[in-house]
Amino acid sequence: MEPAHDVISLPSQGKFYKNKKSTVKVAYLTAADENILTSPNLLQSGKVIDVLLDKKVIDQDLKAGQMLSGDKNAILFFLRATGYGEMYPVELSDPKTGERFETEIDISQFQAKEISINPDENGECDFFLPRSKKKVKFKYLTADEDEKLVKEDEARRKKLGQNAISQLLTMRLTAQVTEIDGIRDRGQIQSFIDQMPVGDSGALRKYINDNEPGLDLNVSIQAPSGEFFFGELPITSKFLWPYLDL
Repeated sequence: MEPAHDVISLPSQGKFYKNKKSTVKVAYLTAADENILTSPNLLQSGKVIDVLLDKKVIDQDLKAGQMLSGDKNAILFFLRATGYGEMYPVELSDPKTGERFETEIDISQFQAKEISINPDENGECDFFLPRSKKKVKFKYLTADEDEKLVKEDEARRKKLGQNAISQLLTMRLTAQVTEIDGIRDRGQIQSFIDQMPVGDSGALRKYINDNEPGLDLNVSIQAPSGEFFFGELPITSKFLWPYLDL
């Protein structure tokens, strides 16, 4: 018997997945889930969110790690709103005085960003590089794929020492780009990206980020001075741990 749950629409609309799955069943948070949220081992390892979502996403054909980050975040917002309430306390800086102030934001107001690009049957999208005039195909990385890159970069820098430079930007771009002018050889793609004009890499990265499926988390809040704070919703420990001091 399935636990009490709801069906959540994914911001990606399933367009970037091979199975085209656009909704998932997500179980509500329970008291037992607080054992996960407060587990010292999981908190220390940074695995607490992964373990929680693996338990809460009921569907077996699209697990949390196989989702795009934007879809994964949408599920976290659902769990927070239905588990602890829709009002989320945040602390912001008054843009006029610089002083910190507290306010509450209704997280139920955030809607999925409109998808303005159309991926092909493989979930890949097209982009023309403005400087080199080459056509590239790219994909959005799953949460697991992105986490793997972060760990690889951290391990490399740890091995090389404190002066090692992070290569995460080009590592991520190499993983995202699947084809350049019809060439799909991974070695050639990596070589091209390492030598790519900065105008091309910046434009491609901006296009990927601007069109990434997910919730639109931009907020406009009136500060005590009367000025408005414009920016992205800050996510703190109070999001999933509103009653704990972590």
